Amino acid sequence: MRRIALTLLGAMLLALLSASVSGCGCGCTSPADSSWTPPPITSEQAATSAAKFAGVPSMSAQLAIGPSGRSWYQATAADAVAFVDGESGVVLEVVLADQMPNDATVRVATVHARAVAEAFLRHAGLGTYDLAESAQVVNGGGVAAYQVSWLDSGAVATPRLRILVNPSTGAVFAFADLRSQPNLTPPIIGRTRATELAIGALGIAGETVTSAELAMTFTESGQESTWQVGLGIPSATQADVYERGALVSVDAVTGLATIVKS
Repeated sequence: MRRIALTLLGAMLLALLSASVSGCGCGCTSPADSSWTPPPITSEQAATSAAKFAGVPSMSAQLAIGPSGRSWYQATAADAVAFVDGESGVVLEVVLADQMPNDATVRVATVHARAVAEAFLRHAGLGTYDLAESAQVVNGGGVAAYQVSWLDSGAVATPRLRILVNPSTGAVFAFADLRSQPNLTPPIIGRTRATELAIGALGIAGETVTSAELAMTFTESGQESTWQVGLGIPSATQADVYERGALVSVDAVTGLATIVKS
């Protein structure tokens, strides 16, 4: 099963809990501060809430320090990740990598995108109350997605909840709660499209994808999501051996590809 490699960073990254979690790409150690106390929400509670919200059988959760020094849990499963507030237990973000779009095809009508987004919120037990709903198609890196938002109905229409829908399949692939963390920017570019962009950026004939992992990082200024794509040329004499290994980082929102190693 493919695993998403995720890293949760803050402007001042603190240490993580000692228990390692499958799919975590960082080394996990005990908090260095002897005065540290755990948040009210446990890892088991965070994992259960995240799995229910994401609609997957189960997830594993690990504590980290999120933006502004807040305690966040990072919950992971195969092709799914969620972030949970350690103080309140609120699920702040969910990304379902296997449902992300890989092209700009729009087969689903706007009314359907709104309907599946609303159904997702109902399943999560969230109400929109007096928020105004808005739906639009957003584009990045040759990929399209429906962005369904619920905004304040006042003079300043500030987004409070956001859901992203694959316009080709009609499936929800991301959710962000912007009420307490307005700088969340979920990725929209899927694995297949990211690997195409990586191969195109490298420009070497015969390159084969050896790995593709989604990394989501946070700073005080916001969120960055990238696909870390490993490439290589298959050996002519040895099975499962690749020559000329390369690594390309692809921005999962804009599609910008940066060669890290060639």
